[in-house]
Amino acid sequence: MRSAMPSALRVATPRMAMDRHEKGIEHVPGRMDKPLTEWNGGYGGDSRRLPKVVQKLLMGRPLTAEEKAELLWRFFELDQRARARAAKTKTVVWTVGLALLAFYLAVYQRSWIVDRVMAWLSPPAAPPA
Repeated sequence: MRSAMPSALRVATPRMAMDRHEKGIEHVPGRMDKPLTEWNGGYGGDSRRLPKVVQKLLMGRPLTAEEKAELLWRFFELDQRARARAAKTKTVVWTVGLALLAFYLAVYQRSWIVDRVMAWLSPPAAPPA
């Protein structure tokens, strides 16, 4: 009987939906928690500044379906942002690397390049008769 009491209370208490501040629709001055849309996925040292959904998750309290969906969407956005940043970084590194290789070849291997281009452009030598 005693073990059924907490689960019955948990079912009986209604779960509160996310308010407009938590969703990032309107900002309420003076609230400690950040809206979920402005959260960058980090901790920052003060758990009161985390979004309410993340605070509930850290405390092990059950999340509503809306809170789960919003949190998953935020994690998806953060993941996509990280992937885009990694792709940009990779593109910049490859571009700079190829530019440095072209510069090295143009400055230090000029005679080798000229010999190869001239050998490619000149007609093949006639066989000796």
